[in-house]
Amino acid sequence: MKTLKYSVWAIMLLAATLVSCTDKMDWDIDPTLDRCFSTTSLSVDPSDTEAEVTFDAGMMKQYGAEKFEIQVTSATLADDEAWDNSDEVTTFEAENSPYTITGLIGDTEYSLRMRALSSKKTASRWVHYSSNSKTTFKTKAEQIMNAVTNADRGEDFITVTWDASKAVTHLTVSDGTEEEGQEPRTIKLTDEEKAAGKYTITGLKPSTNYTITIYYNDSKRGSVTASTAAEMPSGDEKVELDPAITTINNDVIADIVTAAQEKTGKTNVAITIGLQPGQTYTMVSTAEDGTDANVKIPEGASVTFFGLAGESKPVLNWKKCLDICGSHSYIRFQNVSMKDKGSQYLINQDKDASVGEIAFTDCTFSDFESSVFRTKGGVVSVDKILVDNCVMTNMSTGNGMPVFYIGTKTTNVGKLELKNSTFDTTSHNFIQLKGVAISGGITISDCTFYNNVTGTKYFMDSNGMSTDLTITRTVLGKSMDATAKGVRTTGSIVINESLRTKDCVYGSNDIKEFAAGSQTSEEIFTDPANHNFTLKIDDRIGDPRWYKAE
Repeated sequence: MKTLKYSVWAIMLLAATLVSCTDKMDWDIDPTLDRCFSTTSLSVDPSDTEAEVTFDAGMMKQYGAEKFEIQVTSATLADDEAWDNSDEVTTFEAENSPYTITGLIGDTEYSLRMRALSSKKTASRWVHYSSNSKTTFKTKAEQIMNAVTNADRGEDFITVTWDASKAVTHLTVSDGTEEEGQEPRTIKLTDEEKAAGKYTITGLKPSTNYTITIYYNDSKRGSVTASTAAEMPSGDEKVELDPAITTINNDVIADIVTAAQEKTGKTNVAITIGLQPGQTYTMVSTAEDGTDANVKIPEGASVTFFGLAGESKPVLNWKKCLDICGSHSYIRFQNVSMKDKGSQYLINQDKDASVGEIAFTDCTFSDFESSVFRTKGGVVSVDKILVDNCVMTNMSTGNGMPVFYIGTKTTNVGKLELKNSTFDTTSHNFIQLKGVAISGGITISDCTFYNNVTGTKYFMDSNGMSTDLTITRTVLGKSMDATAKGVRTTGSIVINESLRTKDCVYGSNDIKEFAAGSQTSEEIFTDPANHNFTLKIDDRIGDPRWYKAE
């Protein structure tokens, strides 16, 4: 009984104590402790100037949250007190998740925190972003700069433009030759230049690639790579043609050659003819009987036809062919557009000639009915034919003649070199040698081919003679017909680091050293039917102008 009585009194005492405690807790509750719930998940997906913030808004709203406060800063802040006192913090109010914060700077590290807000409860505690041990996120690099056009560059300058609505501070200019530890050239922009979104960089070197980067303080906001124009080649006489001249004939060339001879006292002279950008020239002379005649290079003269820098290349409309008879150290074309306007051929040589080099650099060719180079008579000797950084489109139209045709046994070509170029659609043999070899061989490097030869014709035909063929880092796209032929030569065939598409089919004389791959032209080129050979694949192969952007 004593034990029972003790238990009853203990129970009564405990009940009284509980009542007393309950009364006290109701009286002492601090309403500021009635907080919103903090987010339990927080992720950030940044682009260049924005970032999508995702959090568990639904859960927080169930417990009283009405909206959400998100803050970001690129400053380094130690704690919440530093955040609260900093003027380098940007605040956003979100109604739901996900929420996109804007106005960020590309290529920049940011810290972020967020909390839930309510008109009836105390705000939640701040939750700071972190992921994989990192407490910041980085925006992606921006591109606020515009592409550099031909009109924006010269021999010693490049003009760059950008979105003037974006905040910027300076440019850097680099040609990649800085020594270790050496900073690129820095150009601080004035308020006027920022407002214009334009700056001309001067004092540059000709024919040089530059990378120009624009910044806002330490943050990169864009970058472009562009090259200065080539310098007008030196010569005994350099002449920029008067814009009023629209026909280039024997007299125009002979006058410049004569001036060089008188100036130097030499018979063999080198001249450079500067062609106005965007100007169209008709290439034709007049015979004694008044009929159209070929354009002739005077004996002993070496000539460069040079397209001056500008918005577009000068155009040479070939009404008649170029006659290279006589002796010349070189005949060169640079930065010009070539079109067949009745000549059928560019060079169709039937007289004796001796030339050290025939070179085409930075040129375009289109719609030639027959050959770029053909010999059909005379004793012709050319040490080297060079095609560099050119595009040939729709050549040998209507089964005219091969693009390159050594048509006589009395022709001696030392070497044919094709590099950094695109050859798009050839309706005949691409290269044909008739009873003669190219002694130094044919080298093709960093080139892109498409529709490369029509039915029953050859990609390269040395016709039983020994001409070596070396192909390096080149893409051989689809052939025009399944009956097309590959290579016929008794010389060596060497293939290095090159790609042949599945639809490059040779019905005979297949290039056994160069097996076709598993991908078609449409699978590796962006839009080959419309002459866009930008690579879909990551390989840096073929004509460099078509490399996939990094």
